[in-house]
Amino acid sequence: MAVKQKPNLIQKVTALIRSGEKDELTNFLNDLYPQDLAPIIENLKDEEKISSFKVLELENAAKVFSEFNSEMQKIMLELLGAESVAQIISEMDVDDATDLIIRLPEEEKVKLLKVLPDPVQQAHVQELINYPHESAGGIMSTDFLKLRSDMTVHLAFNCVRRQAAEYKAQIYYLYVVDNENKLVGVISLRDLICAPLNDLVANHMNTEIITCKVTDDQETVAKTISKYDLIAIPIIDDQNSLKGIVTIDDVVDILSKETTEDIYQGSGISNAFPSDELISGKVSSAVKARLPWLLITLCGQATAAAIIASFDKTIISAPMAISFMPLLSGLSGNIGGQTATIIVRGLVTGDVELKNSVKFIVHELKIGFTIGIICAFITGIIAWNQHSTPYLGLVVAFSLCCSMTAGVLLGTIFPILLQYFKKDPATASAPIITTILDILNFTFYLSIITLTLKHVR
Repeated sequence: MAVKQKPNLIQKVTALIRSGEKDELTNFLNDLYPQDLAPIIENLKDEEKISSFKVLELENAAKVFSEFNSEMQKIMLELLGAESVAQIISEMDVDDATDLIIRLPEEEKVKLLKVLPDPVQQAHVQELINYPHESAGGIMSTDFLKLRSDMTVHLAFNCVRRQAAEYKAQIYYLYVVDNENKLVGVISLRDLICAPLNDLVANHMNTEIITCKVTDDQETVAKTISKYDLIAIPIIDDQNSLKGIVTIDDVVDILSKETTEDIYQGSGISNAFPSDELISGKVSSAVKARLPWLLITLCGQATAAAIIASFDKTIISAPMAISFMPLLSGLSGNIGGQTATIIVRGLVTGDVELKNSVKFIVHELKIGFTIGIICAFITGIIAWNQHSTPYLGLVVAFSLCCSMTAGVLLGTIFPILLQYFKKDPATASAPIITTILDILNFTFYLSIITLTLKHVR
């Protein structure tokens, strides 16, 4: 449904609830796509949320529940109760159920796990919860089809039919294991169909398997699937036992999440809270996410202010030179932020490698120096024309070229150092780079103005 139609849909749902026409409400809601229905329910009053959600078919309710943001899921848990939500979760894929449960407070998490009606799902969810949330083990699905290497193709067909009905899973690849559940091969459904019925699966499987380990970071998994153009990838443990799979739709979610985190961190926003909580969640969560880096920036800018104050005599003697300080701050901070964004992106995609970091530093310095020369030349002419002081134009131009080159250097080295120490390079946020540059630039520029005061007044 188009976004502009949603208010009408909300009004219609509200009218159906108030009229008591349960059958019509049931048919209407179950005919909507979960992606369209979720925001409608989110905008209803609490009692209307319950009334509309309870008429959904169980499978549809699970899909709608998956579309809710984390805050809404917590609200529905309180409104419906743990046992009702457990019934809904039982219809979800194990990885989706795990994502939902892991975001809950510890007390509610334990309570919900205990009342899950399917013991097999309960065991799988409990296993996935024990892995780090952003690891391959934390995002993998345990709903996948596997075969034994010593099976005949005929027996394998029967096994595929039974597992497909049991797991309700999409068939991406068929994974082949030995008697100890160790991954030994993979076979496509097409190859299985084309194989003679009395032949062994082992004779038709591919033993060159691309895998990830349960401890690998989710970003590594996404890169591997993207690099080799896979639809799904098997996840194994240190003993080569098959534990689960990560599929292409998971990769889309991972990339979206990682991109969001990089954007937030690049702006000095903590990634400790889900993105939906920052937009529509508690004010306290948004404040906690945004305030820390702002306080660090505040301290840095206070230092810069103290440096400016220490040159009070220079400022009084050469006010026209001081008028160019915002220009130096703005251009150097901007080019530093640009460079940091390019380098962070390169580190994430693998285009920038630590072993070749010197090459990239030199490359960016050439770019920064060239841009600095161009901007310095233009700024120098402006300063000369405005104040009819050639020496002032020269000083401003020289300072700008140096500050912009420093901005590029800082924007390049800072993310590379963070990557070297195995920290997220996106932490090299523009506000921090700008603050450091302000301290360096103001000290450098005001020192030059002080030394050349008699020429620039």
